[in-house]
Amino acid sequence: MNKLKFSGHETFVVRTFWPKKGYDFISSGGNFNDEDAVVQLGVGKNMVTSMYFWMRALGLYDEEKKELTELAHFLFGSNGVDPYLESIGSIWLLHYNLIKTNYSSIYNAVFNSFRIEKSLFTKKQLSSYIKRLYSENEDSLFNENTVEKDIQVFCRLYNTPDYRSIRKDFEEEVGSLMQELELMNSTNERIASDGSSRKEEWYLLKPDVRINLPSHVTLFLILDRFEESQNISMRRLETEPNSPGMTFLLSKEGLYRQLKDIENEFSQAIVTETAGNVVLSFSQKLNKWEVLKKYYAK
Repeated sequence: MNKLKFSGHETFVVRTFWPKKGYDFISSGGNFNDEDAVVQLGVGKNMVTSMYFWMRALGLYDEEKKELTELAHFLFGSNGVDPYLESIGSIWLLHYNLIKTNYSSIYNAVFNSFRIEKSLFTKKQLSSYIKRLYSENEDSLFNENTVEKDIQVFCRLYNTPDYRSIRKDFEEEVGSLMQELELMNSTNERIASDGSSRKEEWYLLKPDVRINLPSHVTLFLILDRFEESQNISMRRLETEPNSPGMTFLLSKEGLYRQLKDIENEFSQAIVTETAGNVVLSFSQKLNKWEVLKKYYAK
């Protein structure tokens, strides 16, 4: 297991305009650690740190190579297909990258394993699960306060807000990049304990059809994740780590629809069904970036 990593976001969720702003800053030779980064980016020092964190967590900047990634150039470059993230497909791509990159452990852990145990959960239950991961990883660096902050950011990043009940800063509550995906909902329930009564927030990650998920993005993920496979069973696409079923929280019906849409759109993709076993096959190799270009050309 990779070393678990939490914190770095300074409790800020990634905003919709941050990836483009971060891309332009790095492209022009900017350094997030420079003193004048605050002035150049026009945000506070903690937000500068957070923006740098999210550029790495979203897989847009490779810290080891000290360079912007292929996806960053594809989306935000001079010929970028969606520099201002106006397409829902771009958000799905960044969601996949956030999980795949595993720069911030909570996202990979929640979508690939935790939600299988508990699709309905409290922040406390998620914290207990992460503590268990530390133990299984023989890592003694678990810090409850740090993990709690990560959980708060995770929930604000993905939870679909109830606009009627927002009492805090509106931009902070609804400006999160991932809320548009509608992957998570929450509800407050009153809990009776020792004669007292208190409200506790529960979060739900429920597999669904995901009608706003473009099949081109699903195919990009498949070609990226199962790069060496010519024939891939639906079960693998549904249950393996970083698969479309796990990453995009797809129900069986939703995944099957995605596969059929891929087959209808690309002649090289064939969906076969034998004795209840569904398999996606490729008659010839597809280029994942060309698949995306076809989506953005629409």
